[in-house]
Amino acid sequence: MPFTGHLHIKKKSSMSGGTTMLAAKEQAFIDLHTQHSARVYRYIACRISDGHRAEELAADVFRIAWEKELAEPPGIGWLLATARNVVGNEYKGRRRRQELVERLKDDVRSQAPGSNDEERAAVAEVLVQLRERDREVLMLSYWDELTIAELAQTLGCSSSAAAVRLHRARRAFAKAAPSHLMTERKD
Repeated sequence: MPFTGHLHIKKKSSMSGGTTMLAAKEQAFIDLHTQHSARVYRYIACRISDGHRAEELAADVFRIAWEKELAEPPGIGWLLATARNVVGNEYKGRRRRQELVERLKDDVRSQAPGSNDEERAAVAEVLVQLRERDREVLMLSYWDELTIAELAQTLGCSSSAAAVRLHRARRAFAKAAPSHLMTERKD
C-alpha cells in the first residue's frame, strides 16, 4: 500500500491582491514531509503488519515534528528515531490490549459460573473492542451486578444519565457481538 500521507495543507490568502502565501515555517514543514514521508512510512510499515496503521503512525511522526517547533527542520535521522519511538508505543499498546483481553477472559471465567469457556472468551473479545467508558459501564452492571442507582453513584452522575450510558454501552456491545451472545437481562 503506497503512502498517501495525512498532511492536509490549507493555504492562507494574503489580504493584498488575493495571492496565496504560506508562512516560512509551514513551507519548511511541507518540504520536510514531501522529502521524507515515504521513507518514514516504509520504516514503520516494515515493522508493523497493518498498512493503514502505518500511515497513521507516520502521520504521528510528522505531527510530533510540527509540535516540537525545532529551530531547524529535523533530518531523516531525527524522524526515524521518532518513528522508532512511535512504533515502540504501538507495540506497548498492542501488548496492553492483549493483556486486557487475557484479564477479561480470566474475569469472565471466574465470575460467570455455568457458562461455557467459548462463550466467555467471545464476551471478552467483544468487551476489549469497546471504548473504555462502555466497557466499564457494562462490567459494573453485569460483573459487579450494580443497579442503575448504584451505577449512577459509582459513575458520579444521575440515575437517568447512568441508564442512558448503560443503554449506549449495551448497544455498542450488541453491535460488536455475534448474535449468539445476545440475551436480555431483566433489571
